[in-house]
Amino acid sequence: MAFEYIEITDPLFVQNLGKCEEDDYLMVRAKQYSHVPIKIPNWVPQAHCFSVDFKNHEKDLLEAEVYPDDVWVISYPKSGTTWVQEMVWCICNDLNFEAARTNSLQSRFPFLEASSFAPVSFNTYEYARNTPRPRFIKTHLPVSMLPKRYWEVKPKTIHIRRNPKSVAVSYFFHSERFFYKCSMDTFLRSFVREHQFFSPYHAHVIEYHELQGCDNILHLTYEEMKRYLPAVVRKVCEFFGKSYSKPELELLYQHLSFKSIRDNPTLNREKPNDPIKKTPFIRKGETDGWKHELTPEQIHMLDEWTKERVPNPEHRKLFE
Repeated sequence: MAFEYIEITDPLFVQNLGKCEEDDYLMVRAKQYSHVPIKIPNWVPQAHCFSVDFKNHEKDLLEAEVYPDDVWVISYPKSGTTWVQEMVWCICNDLNFEAARTNSLQSRFPFLEASSFAPVSFNTYEYARNTPRPRFIKTHLPVSMLPKRYWEVKPKTIHIRRNPKSVAVSYFFHSERFFYKCSMDTFLRSFVREHQFFSPYHAHVIEYHELQGCDNILHLTYEEMKRYLPAVVRKVCEFFGKSYSKPELELLYQHLSFKSIRDNPTLNREKPNDPIKKTPFIRKGETDGWKHELTPEQIHMLDEWTKERVPNPEHRKLFE
């Protein structure tokens, strides 16, 4: 067996079983990881949070094919993934805005491991496998769980990270929209215990930044995209060997504006008569909205969590 499965026995988690719709959560640790080119001395991967569905797709993940002309976008959830996916797809597809507005991002950019944690109606590994090349693949997997073929092929990849307090707030509202039944405070206390899908958060980010010999990966931050999108677009165009005129780029900036992203039905997952109406899939798109949505106590808890989990001062810069 390539993975170790660990029951969550944390008292807070057990106390809320059945209340927050987290009944099928478990922690999963990769047991085969010597092929990961990481610089951390004596590195042993941590267990990450998934659902029991992971067990049903272990073979799918281990045997997932990766091609040299693939383009991957990797992130911890709620780090600006959708925004980056749309930017990357447009840049790599000659700014075909008509196709981008016609075909859902989910069909253009398959979410590889969705079947490993969510009750989707089809096998997402099969969908990715059957997607015409060149493929665009989205994943939230940590370095220890990427398909082994990824490290052999090393396809062009964008990794995006975001401030942990922004991630925490966005992740709560995202979870509440789909299934979560408890309060934000309960969610945050579970989040800092690493009991939300794909956690631990800090380990995910640090490990991707500690890879060696991986010039196939371009690292971006949500904050730099918000601060000055044109500079990020230029960086991504250069990474993919693409060049566009100033008028063409202006159309891209308009397409990638928050209003355009929020109102684009191929991105925001809004459907007519959708029973899920609590929170928009694309909510506010702010870099410091957490300042208005978290209490001082919650901010302190999240800050102390980062200090505890990230003792290395150089690593801590990743979370500023």
